[in-house]
Amino acid sequence: MSIKTFHSRQGQGRPQQHPATIQQGQQRGQSQQQMQWMSHTPQEPQGQGQGRPQQHPATIQQGQHRGQSQQQMQWMSHTPQGPQGQGQGRPQQHPATIQQGQHRGQFQQQMQGMSHTPQGPQAQGRGGGRSQPHPDSFQQRPQRGQSRQHEQIQEVQHTPQASWDPHQQQRTQPLGQMQQVPEQSSPVKQMPETSVQQRKPQTFQDQRTQKGSQPRGPSVQGAADKTLETYRPRTILSLTDQMAEMSLFPKKNYTPGTKGRKIQIETNHIQLNLGELKIAYHYDVQINPDIPKKFLRDVMEEFRKRQFPQRYPAFDGRKNLYSPLELMKEGQELNDEISIPDGISGKVKIFKVCVKFANTVDLSPLHNMRMTKLSPQEAIQCVEIVLRNSPSMRCIQAGRNFFTPPPRIIDLGEGMEMYQGFYQSVVRGWKPLLNIDVAHKAFPKETDLISLTIELCSSYYQRINEQDLKTKRLTLDQNKTLTKFLRTLRIVYEIRSQPGSKKEYRVNGLKECPRDAKFRPDNGPEMTVEEYFARKKNYRLQYPLMPTIWVGNPQRKDPILLPAELCMVVPGQPVNRKMTEGQTSSMIKYAATSTTVRKDKIMKSLNDTRHNDDLCIRQFGFSIGNEFEQIQARVLAPPVLEYDKRTVMPSKGIWRQENVKFFKGAEIKSWTIISACGPLNDIGKLADMIYSFGPKTGMSLKSKAFEPFQILRGRPVSPRDIIESLRKCCEQKYDLVFVIIPDSGQTYSDVKKAAELNIGCLTQCIKRKTMMKLNPSTVNNILLKVNSKLNGTNHFLHNRPSILDEPCMIMGADVTHPSPDSQNIPSVAAVTASHDSKAFCYNIACRLQSPKTEIIADLKQITREHLFYFYDKNRGQKPRRIVFFRDGVSEGQFKEVLIQEVRAIRDACMSLEAGYQPKITFLVVQKRHHTRFFPKNQRDSEDRNFNVPAGTCVDTNITNPNMQDFYLVSHASIQGVAKPTKYCTLHDDNEMTNDDIEELTYHLCHLFTRCNRSVSYPAPTYYAHLAAARAKVYIENDALDLGKLENEQKRISILDCIRKQQPMFFV
Repeated sequence: MSIKTFHSRQGQGRPQQHPATIQQGQQRGQSQQQMQWMSHTPQEPQGQGQGRPQQHPATIQQGQHRGQSQQQMQWMSHTPQGPQGQGQGRPQQHPATIQQGQHRGQFQQQMQGMSHTPQGPQAQGRGGGRSQPHPDSFQQRPQRGQSRQHEQIQEVQHTPQASWDPHQQQRTQPLGQMQQVPEQSSPVKQMPETSVQQRKPQTFQDQRTQKGSQPRGPSVQGAADKTLETYRPRTILSLTDQMAEMSLFPKKNYTPGTKGRKIQIETNHIQLNLGELKIAYHYDVQINPDIPKKFLRDVMEEFRKRQFPQRYPAFDGRKNLYSPLELMKEGQELNDEISIPDGISGKVKIFKVCVKFANTVDLSPLHNMRMTKLSPQEAIQCVEIVLRNSPSMRCIQAGRNFFTPPPRIIDLGEGMEMYQGFYQSVVRGWKPLLNIDVAHKAFPKETDLISLTIELCSSYYQRINEQDLKTKRLTLDQNKTLTKFLRTLRIVYEIRSQPGSKKEYRVNGLKECPRDAKFRPDNGPEMTVEEYFARKKNYRLQYPLMPTIWVGNPQRKDPILLPAELCMVVPGQPVNRKMTEGQTSSMIKYAATSTTVRKDKIMKSLNDTRHNDDLCIRQFGFSIGNEFEQIQARVLAPPVLEYDKRTVMPSKGIWRQENVKFFKGAEIKSWTIISACGPLNDIGKLADMIYSFGPKTGMSLKSKAFEPFQILRGRPVSPRDIIESLRKCCEQKYDLVFVIIPDSGQTYSDVKKAAELNIGCLTQCIKRKTMMKLNPSTVNNILLKVNSKLNGTNHFLHNRPSILDEPCMIMGADVTHPSPDSQNIPSVAAVTASHDSKAFCYNIACRLQSPKTEIIADLKQITREHLFYFYDKNRGQKPRRIVFFRDGVSEGQFKEVLIQEVRAIRDACMSLEAGYQPKITFLVVQKRHHTRFFPKNQRDSEDRNFNVPAGTCVDTNITNPNMQDFYLVSHASIQGVAKPTKYCTLHDDNEMTNDDIEELTYHLCHLFTRCNRSVSYPAPTYYAHLAAARAKVYIENDALDLGKLENEQKRISILDCIRKQQPMFFV
């Protein structure tokens, strides 16, 4: 890097200041300056007179400036501007330096940054002229077919390819070579170069610390920078505001990709023949009362038999009815009363039914999917309900899944058991398709509450039995466990010796035990529940110390309390709850099968459902095929990965690191180990193995672990002990602290809160069960994470995708929501962004937001933070391209995400500099689907389960014909059938072809730092999951005020010494 000096025509100037400074007071004789990002392209001097330094956009400039026209401070770009006009000016400074004080009588100097080709002079005259942007500042994407001018693909032993990374040392050509040569019509006089070291620059970090920056960020990633006004031209605003009225997807023809080895595969999509029907009739249904839900289909079926016995409409079980034939004219309605016997109590329930015309549904878009530009969502919904009509009458329905009690119960433990069923959904491909798959779900067991309590409340350390429940009260923790399981479940209450006492209720929670709980039956004398059952029901309770079950209307003044021993859990209740690790492990064990077994299960489910025999489907004229769709797929070539002086080629989605060192190994000067599991025999072994294997991976360990190791005792260890222990480590200034933690519990949360929010200590947690299986492979996996946490680079792509040839920021985002049974827990939005030319290093930003909110509310400010971080890490270079991988979005949310989030990214860029519009590509990453691939020829498989190879890509037949989307199996499945990830491009300024986007996506799947395997979706999206998980750890077991999330956000602010100096601390 060099500094080039350009002389202004006349006059003297003052030096400009670093953008992070705060200039207070009043300044006269100058214009008021608008603070924007500094770039490496300094502005020419304007006007005559002396000036004061410009300020950083993140600062507040107080006081008034008079006497000159307004000036805008732009980002400094690597291409300096030529001198302008006559007059006096000020030298601009490198963005990483601070030049304090005032200098008069000097020539104006401009830092060239990295470009060797400055701009020529502009028109003379008082006040000078406005500088013109360098042609490289916002250069357009090269035309297709152009060669990569700046990339040299060579062997690692020779000179590596050129890079825009300013931090590469001997591996990189000068950054100036990345700049385009300006037109010859703008000659410029080259001035002698000046060494950067002579300027003794200070860094951004130095200056921001000097000028009063807070030691902690005000949020998980940083404070909201609200000092800049957003500059949004009216044309941009009008375009983005009108996007809701425009077609969701760009009107262009997407050509399928061509790269890769072609193979034939089968997919679990079956042809759907919709016959000749063009219009269906939609009717609105109102049933009163509309509870219990389980009766509604029976009510509607009885209504059909009485009103139109020869018609077979499809009912969705709630409020929608579809018919291929007209049931009534518009404006008419049918009313009736239907009596249905209650199968539990035997009583008859009366329902009032009203059906009236709603609208007609146009089915024609489904007959030619490739030609229509209309959204067929309403038509697809109609067909979905028709195809679900038959199985929903015979099965337990959970969304698009249908289950029946299995002939063999699969016990998952802790009150749950697994049902097996099938999934079906209409898919918009190049033709109508039915996606059908096997499904597995956990259901609460049919059991009495005494047995359930014993199962839930027993532990490894303490086993309870029936006698304990008769003589002892539940502890507070046991009470919480039972309440969490029973809340919202349906139970049946019955005194077996009394016929007619059987009733069904929904549980609200638990109350006092029958011996303590008092009430006044029939406004009579007060008595306990135990006394009531003895006197009124002639039943002596066996478990009077068990909590009572609170059921019925929660608003009722005199709550209904039932003895636990008289209650049973109703079977077949679909619940959406987070399973425990043990339950999840058991379910995977039973559900994971080979592709052959899964195909057989799917076909069996299809045959058992007998769609084509259903009277409703036949009256609509629909029919279902009986074979899987056969399509052509392509197996993409894996990227070559570069390590230190060697390259590695992945095979079957895996690569070995034997005798290969990290591309950039981290340095550890001092480190130690803490055990939060009490004394362990293997602590010394762990220390020796890390010290031995570290140098083999390329890391530099200056010393062995410092002893004595701290041993914390207690079950569990108290947070106070953890904080005190980590504080001692911080005082010793250890680079890293290994913490051995229990396999479960909140110790992990306590460690991360203390280390990253309060103390500022980098930690690596290791579970106790990992200590029990220490081997070279385990230690190597630990070092993969440690090297990244300490700012090392494990590996990178040897031949990078073309979009990375110039400054490009890869972003990943996800929003995680609390489980349905959680209360007072916010959603967490997490966004990651790369800040190096290799797209290996990432930083994170997280926000708490209202529960169930999918749109990232603060994406604009988050993007600003990432842009500033990128700018700082790359010495003033701005990303010219942004590729955004957005996870967790369903197809029904595409439009809202496209309008709001793409605009937020664009607004963030515009707010930092007028006219700064990097090219944005926005993709949605979808994993919640049921598409599976099976190789037609098992010789094309690469594992024992006969999965398709890693890199298998499909962008035809089963994809949307009117948008750019594709499926990619980027990983090698460890067990079961590999699940492809679906990618949908919602916005693309970069005009990437299918081959471009598929290659970039697949290559990014090889950059996940935790393992030497390609993962199932791109690393930035994986990191967004980890970031969100870390934010949830910070709020674990805390009582949050959802009405004051901004205050809660500040409470979980990560210390600057962690989030800035070790940005990948979260891996």
